[in-house]
Amino acid sequence: MATLLDSLTSLATPAVNRIAQRLGESDAAVARGVQTSVASVLGGLLTKSTDVSGIHRISDLITSRDNTGGPVDDVSSLLGGKSAPGASVMGASLLSALYGNRVGSVGELVARTAGFKNPASGASLLNLAAPLVLGYLGKRVREGSLNLASLTTQLAAERDTMLAAAPAGLSSLVDMSPSGTRPIYIEPQRTMPERDRIAGTGGSNRWLWPLLGLAALLLIWFTTVRGRAAGGNALVDSAVATGSVLLDTASAHAGSAAPAPTNPASDAAGTLGAFGKQPLPGGVELNVPERGIESNLIAFITDGSRPVNDTTWFNFDRLNFATASATILPESEEQLNNIAAVLTAYPDVNVKVGGYTDNSGDRAANRRLSQQRAEAVRRALVGKGIAANRLVAEGYGSDHPVGDNTTAEGRAQNRRIALRVTKK
Repeated sequence: MATLLDSLTSLATPAVNRIAQRLGESDAAVARGVQTSVASVLGGLLTKSTDVSGIHRISDLITSRDNTGGPVDDVSSLLGGKSAPGASVMGASLLSALYGNRVGSVGELVARTAGFKNPASGASLLNLAAPLVLGYLGKRVREGSLNLASLTTQLAAERDTMLAAAPAGLSSLVDMSPSGTRPIYIEPQRTMPERDRIAGTGGSNRWLWPLLGLAALLLIWFTTVRGRAAGGNALVDSAVATGSVLLDTASAHAGSAAPAPTNPASDAAGTLGAFGKQPLPGGVELNVPERGIESNLIAFITDGSRPVNDTTWFNFDRLNFATASATILPESEEQLNNIAAVLTAYPDVNVKVGGYTDNSGDRAANRRLSQQRAEAVRRALVGKGIAANRLVAEGYGSDHPVGDNTTAEGRAQNRRIALRVTKK
């Protein structure tokens, strides 16, 4: 019986030449890259097989009705996301679940192992491999030849094969040792029931998400209260500047994003509006707030009467960094995935990522951190399949304030990450 790696690699083999032409790489390098990227995705799945909540999240993606299996029939359609934008978004969700903010690092490992001329080609192949794996596993679930228990068992049995094909250095990002990859035991009769499959709705693990959501809300509440008690010494630079909570220390000068500069300071997270469906070309739907960055960006892109200019910026509103660093926190993945989906749906659009700070502390340090954060966002989007030549990053430090730096509220507005459309 063929291994998962062999089966998936064989599906992509007929498209190697077309992929190579699209990427500008050699056929031999792309063939290596396909195997390496597929092994990276399977290796990530293997590490999640010991995590009950993690493997159930993967199960939700595999059994989602949006996981149609289309990539299995036309692998090359995934490159660039034009023919299969829904699959590309699903793939990005899988990579986020597997690797969090280390997806870009995995793409770099793939590029180095394959011997690509362009490092961004590694991210492109990784973003091709993820929906291919999802589509293949979803197809087997629908056919009845796979369930969650047999998947975890098969992953563990094929560990050595995956390790041999995975890029050098992957084990430094995730623990793929035998002791760290023993699959969890799951009762067969409770694994991927019929109603959990692609054609169905609901599932035996649906109760898990409300509990996890409640736990997350309690954690956020606790962190916020602790931050207030400590005089604002919280652990997160928030993308939302409400003025009611100081989420930055005096040494952390460059938070993520504030409300749009055209809105008053009080227009923050609480007034982004209700979440609703935002359709994109290709049948993809985003669940976003009516006045969030996604909705505003889409409106600008699709409005022919609004030309590209140097002054229209769109601020992230759900993007967070660890304090005083350029490390993007995991809760930011949803918005980054949304922005990647928008850019995938509108392939002619180019953007600039701008980083900004308040005026506290050293001016040079402010500019340096703002540049690092802008570049971190750019790398994250490239890691989600957006071509590197469509994105530019620049840090402006404390230049171009949109709020009063003499007040906590104004400083919170000035700490932001924003996007500007440079071509549409």
